[in-house]
Amino acid sequence: MLYLVRHGQSEFNAERRLQGQLDIPLTDEGRRQAEALAESLCKNGPRVGRIYCSRLKRAGETARIIGRRLGLTPITVGGIEEINFGKFQGHTFEECARLFPNEYADYLIKKAASNAHGGETGRQVMERAREALLKLREAKEGSALVVCHGAVIGYLRGAVMGVPLDDIKELIPGNAEVIPFTSEDMEKLRNHK
Repeated sequence: MLYLVRHGQSEFNAERRLQGQLDIPLTDEGRRQAEALAESLCKNGPRVGRIYCSRLKRAGETARIIGRRLGLTPITVGGIEEINFGKFQGHTFEECARLFPNEYADYLIKKAASNAHGGETGRQVMERAREALLKLREAKEGSALVVCHGAVIGYLRGAVMGVPLDDIKELIPGNAEVIPFTSEDMEKLRNHK
């Protein structure tokens, strides 16, 4: 079983900025969230044998905080980084609308299919993250935590639940929230078209 974990609050989360693949650190609140999650995992399980994380600081720091409590060293893997938001990265949605009106209009219309911002589409994110998770699952048995990012988890959950990729907003977990992915979920990911 895999347990997907969104990283703790980052500085850009606190400022409501699109961080995408910018390497933004956790806030003190984000560290507290990671500590609280680690404490909860120690007390209430689930028992995990490994922790994986994306290459971005906020995921790595979250994973290290959890790993210290569980006695595990996080393993960095590719493919589970946050969506690349191109020129939108570092800006609020309001700033994107003002600074990049045409690209932002395209994003509002096409949503997950848009890459007018010069980054990735939602479909591209889901596909690369799906491939990464399937490789993790095939490589090892047992349970593991995968510390990654909100949009990544939202797109993967959408694929498993059959939700259109444009409608994942409600599927994005809060900071330091755990989302279980069962064997059945992984099979749905494997067969997703």
